[in-house]
Amino acid sequence: MNSCSSGAVDTDERSRSGNAPFLHQQNIIREPELLMAMITPSRLGRAVKWFITGNPAQRRRVRQELARVAAAAFGDFPISDDYKLWREDKQFLDDFNRMSPGNPYSQDRKWTLREYVKLSNALPGDLAECGCYVGTSAFFTAQASTHGKLYLFDSFEGLSDPDATDKDIDADVMPWTAGDLCTSEAVLRNNLAPYGDSIVVLPGWIPDRFHEVANRQFRVVHIDVDLYQPTRDSLEFFYPRLVKGGVIVMDDYGFKTCPGATRAAEELAATQGISILHLATGQGVITKV
Repeated sequence: MNSCSSGAVDTDERSRSGNAPFLHQQNIIREPELLMAMITPSRLGRAVKWFITGNPAQRRRVRQELARVAAAAFGDFPISDDYKLWREDKQFLDDFNRMSPGNPYSQDRKWTLREYVKLSNALPGDLAECGCYVGTSAFFTAQASTHGKLYLFDSFEGLSDPDATDKDIDADVMPWTAGDLCTSEAVLRNNLAPYGDSIVVLPGWIPDRFHEVANRQFRVVHIDVDLYQPTRDSLEFFYPRLVKGGVIVMDDYGFKTCPGATRAAEELAATQGISILHLATGQGVITKV
């Protein structure tokens, strides 16, 4: 058995995507002259002053300028718009930072999942999550849900053994090893204590305990297991049990570090004749029609 971390928060070692401010990609020019023009003493002085004493708009401008400098220096620096309204949802950000302090990389995915759960409240059925880690996604799922049980499946021994389909598609290396992302059931239960009455935790390797919910129907299923085989097992079990209008949200679908998860989803789509909505967050969404 693998030794799991006792950490109570989501450090998310994957950190799959950056979180830098906005800049149009076509304006990025990787040239020393441009870089030097962007970091003059007057600009640096203003940036320091605004960052320390400025209002929120001025601090956003500083972050934007830092992103411009990084983009000019590195060319492929990850960038995004920093003016989205959801970034000003204090309750969401407070909850996220409590569960995942110092780790902004999956904020957009957690927000997106929560919005799908809200939409699903008009439907009958339960909810499920395959791959829970310390419970950040489950927390927002339970928070947004108005009815039904949330069934959680996790080995609490980390990832299972990757196979050849899980190699990074660019580097031809295995980004995962057995036991990665290991945590304890006690940590999960503690983090989800406010929603304990609506949550059912089913420890074990996927799909060993799926049969215990074989007679249930689901409106939202969240799959975050990173690897080919558990992703395929999860999709094959839960897709037939989705209610009409229900969704499967796949956290790993659009990431180069999770090619096995992508392949499993596309195989299901091909055999079932269904489409996958590929979100800019990297998530993939299947809707039962």
